[in-house]
Amino acid sequence: MSATKSPISRVTAVIVNYNSGRWLARCIENLRGRGAASPEVIVIDNASEDGSVDILPDLPGVTVRRAHRNLGFGRGVNQALRTVRTEYILIINPDCLLIPASLASLVEELDAQPDVALVSGRVFDMRGAEQRGSRRRLPTRRQVLSEVLPFSHVNGIDLTHEPAPDEPTDVEAVSGACMLVRTAALEQVGGFDPRFHMHFEDLDMMARLREAGWRIRLVPSVFVSHAGGVSSRRRPVAVMWAKHKSLWRYLNKHCSEGWSWLSRSLWWLLIHLHAVVMTPVCLVTRR
Repeated sequence: MSATKSPISRVTAVIVNYNSGRWLARCIENLRGRGAASPEVIVIDNASEDGSVDILPDLPGVTVRRAHRNLGFGRGVNQALRTVRTEYILIINPDCLLIPASLASLVEELDAQPDVALVSGRVFDMRGAEQRGSRRRLPTRRQVLSEVLPFSHVNGIDLTHEPAPDEPTDVEAVSGACMLVRTAALEQVGGFDPRFHMHFEDLDMMARLREAGWRIRLVPSVFVSHAGGVSSRRRPVAVMWAKHKSLWRYLNKHCSEGWSWLSRSLWWLLIHLHAVVMTPVCLVTRR
């Protein structure tokens, strides 16, 4: 690396946007900061109807591509990946805030760990509480069951109830809201699986990276702010059902070894019953 080249100039930020309002502009403005060096930014807009793309400031190095329909998160990233030429790609939600200094820290971690494919920091909500999923395991059937049944004694997926590490450390999975990924590694595993329209596409990608021999890393000193749920507030029931559908797809893809026909059927029933139970909860919460 050239001594005069800023670390973040080797990054292309990809933002998949859907009705994120003013958060999209805030996300880009925070990433670019006020310094001379800024990452290139590609916005894939999934047919938003709220004008979130139209109110973007006219900034050099920001490319907007408008889809004619909602491609989903993974397909949107894959579309951008075809034209990324930088060493690293930052996949970040439009309602996330990451400052250039934090992005530079993530770049430095990838530079120092050539067999690490993906790195992220700790993700906090707007009140300063670490969000569920900021630190997590890759799901197994037993862990999913633990998340659904509170009386289960099996450890779940989320690890934010445990003390945060003091130093960068290897983890199974991080939050999909903000991920700095080695472009070559993402290309090696074929990008995101487009069959995951919404949710679990990030965990599927991390599972495939690990299967390919790559490591995933957490830098606990890097803080990411994430409003969360900005794009889904208008359609909570549809998003909730999509999440359950993607969970079923993830389990079939990564956790089906030794699955009997009866076990598979019971899991399908459990997942769909949980979605049915959660439907009125989503409707009440929306009010």
